[in-house]
Amino acid sequence: MAVVEKQALILQEVCVLESNFKKFLRRFTPKSQDHLSERIFVAAFGKHPGWDDHVDDIGLETDVFVAVKRMLYVQGIGGNVDSGSWDKLTENQLIGEFKHVFFWYINGSLVVGRMWSSRDGKGRKSYPFVVCVQCQKLPIKWIFDKVLPRLESIETTCAATTSAAEVRMAIQSARQELRLLAQQCETSSSPKVMYPDALAKLAGHKEMGPNQEGLIRVLYHIDREAGRHLSNNAGSTAMKSTSLRVPASMNTMLENILVWSSFLFTKFGMNTPVLILIPLQNTWMDIIMGEPTELQLYCLRASLKVIPLTSSIPYNMGSEFIDQAHRLIEAGQTHQSC
Repeated sequence: MAVVEKQALILQEVCVLESNFKKFLRRFTPKSQDHLSERIFVAAFGKHPGWDDHVDDIGLETDVFVAVKRMLYVQGIGGNVDSGSWDKLTENQLIGEFKHVFFWYINGSLVVGRMWSSRDGKGRKSYPFVVCVQCQKLPIKWIFDKVLPRLESIETTCAATTSAAEVRMAIQSARQELRLLAQQCETSSSPKVMYPDALAKLAGHKEMGPNQEGLIRVLYHIDREAGRHLSNNAGSTAMKSTSLRVPASMNTMLENILVWSSFLFTKFGMNTPVLILIPLQNTWMDIIMGEPTELQLYCLRASLKVIPLTSSIPYNMGSEFIDQAHRLIEAGQTHQSC
C-alpha cells in the first residue's frame, strides 16, 4: 500500500473516532453552547475514478447535507439521468459539462458547493463530483474569501487523482483547515445580507433592457408562479417551488448573490430556501426558491436555447401589472437615493 494511502486511512480512522466522540459529548453538552469548531462542515459525493460506482459518502454528518444530497444529487441529477432528459438535447441545447458553483440558503445555514464533470472507475460520465461546505454563524464575505478558493483547490486535487484515499485526504484536510480559520472569525448571526434597495440595483443594469422591461418580466414570472405565497412567511413548506434564470449582471459573483438573494428574501420571507446555481462557463444564474425538483434542476445542463432568461420571455402582461411594477421599482429607486 502506498504511503499516501496509509496516511489517508489513518487520518480517516482518526476523524471517525473524533466524530463519534463529539456526537457522544453533544448528548451531555447544553445546546446553547457555541461550538466554534463546528461552524464548518465539509462533505463530498458523486462520481470519481477512485470508486467503481457512486462515491462512498464523505462527511455527510449533518441533516442539511443529507437533504442537499437527496434533493440535488439523488432526485435532481439522478432523476434527469434516469429519464434520459439531457440525452435528448442537441449539441447547441446542451451545456457541455457540469462546472458549477452553488449557494444554498437552507435550514438556517448556507451551503456553498462546487460540482464538476467526472466519471467512475468504470468510465461512466453521467454524474458529477460534488463537494460542499456547510457554514453556520459565519459572515458571507468570509465565506467567499476562505471557502470558495478551497473548493477550487479540492477540485484541482480530486480531478488530478484516481485514488479514493487521496480524495478523502483532500476533503478531510480542507475541513480541518477551514475549521481552524473559522475559530479566528467573529460570529455572525446570519450569512444573509439585506439590501433595502436591491430592486433598484437590479433595475439599473442594462441587461434588464429599456424601461426595466426585463425586470418587470421577472416580477411577472414570480407573481404568476408563486404570487399566492408571497404573504406566507411563516413556513417555506407551503411555498410553491419557483425557478428563475437571470443574467449575472453585477460586477462580481458576491454582488450577484447578495442582490438577488436580498430581493427574494424581501419577497418571500427570510426563512425561504434559496438555491443559486452559477455555471462558471456561462453568463447567467439559475435560482430556485423552495425545494428544487427534478424538472427545475434540468437547468444544470440546459442552455439558453432550451431555458431562456426569464427577463427575455415575452409575457403578455397587462397594463395594470406593468404600471404597478414601475411604481414598485420607482419606490426602490427613491429609497436608494435617500
